[in-house]
Amino acid sequence: MSSDQQTGEQTQPDGTSGQNMDMEYFKITLKEYLKVTEEIKALQKAMKQRRDRLGDLEATLLAFLVKNDIKEVNLEGSYQGQDLIPLHQQRVKAPSAGSIIDIIKTKLADKPELLKDITATIEGMKETVEVDKIKIGKSGASAKDKIAKATRTKAAKPTSTEASAASTALLLGAMGGSVGGDE
Repeated sequence: MSSDQQTGEQTQPDGTSGQNMDMEYFKITLKEYLKVTEEIKALQKAMKQRRDRLGDLEATLLAFLVKNDIKEVNLEGSYQGQDLIPLHQQRVKAPSAGSIIDIIKTKLADKPELLKDITATIEGMKETVEVDKIKIGKSGASAKDKIAKATRTKAAKPTSTEASAASTALLLGAMGGSVGGDE
């Protein structure tokens, strides 16, 4: 058994222990996290722009192929041996879970016991999955109110989101304010 397992500490993905992480390492990690978050946002924006442009180009090419009754175009270069062909497809969109439930309720309105049984069975099949994550959100009264409510109410246990928000507020307070944007 490792020393981490003996002390009950969790080892982080980078090999450090959660309880032994010093404040400086936390700040460095947070800055890198924020930097990577910004890089991802920029890449997602660029991807959206390219998808939009690709859609416009596809519509133009398709209109030309259909208008001129062209069945295929032989491609060259890195697409050697492939063809560009116009396709007409039909996709079937399945109804949403909410729509299905509404239909069941409507059809079984005159059979409340059967409706109740079906609804209970469906509810029994639902699974709750808890995931621990961090989230970047706006600072303000709503986040502070959640933290204050969680600490005031002794009978109510805070959710993982409230606990994470409280931990972050405490850590950032210990760091003397906010981190990020000051490089």
